[in-house]
Amino acid sequence: MTISEKDVRHVADLARLRVEEKEIEPLVRHFEAILGHFATLSRAREEGRLNLDGVDPFLFSEREAPPLREDEPVRSAVRDDVLAAAPERKDSFFVVPRILEEE
Repeated sequence: MTISEKDVRHVADLARLRVEEKEIEPLVRHFEAILGHFATLSRAREEGRLNLDGVDPFLFSEREAPPLREDEPVRSAVRDDVLAAAPERKDSFFVVPRILEEE
């Protein structure tokens, strides 16, 4: 799969990131390298060079979690500032474009 400049701009737009024109091409190469790593892993598995049988996908999820503090609700003006800066909102929520098709 190849990544185009249009793809990079689209992802940046979805993430609400400003990307300078000079950053586009390096990001195209970066994303293509990431996808290339996944393709390499996929090929290795298909060819039998990467055996993941018996590997628990949640192997590292059992690490001891750091102690958590008790949740305490706090009023904050930051919430209102953030919502005021949103491109679109409904009540207390952000309105975002649908990215997944309904099944």
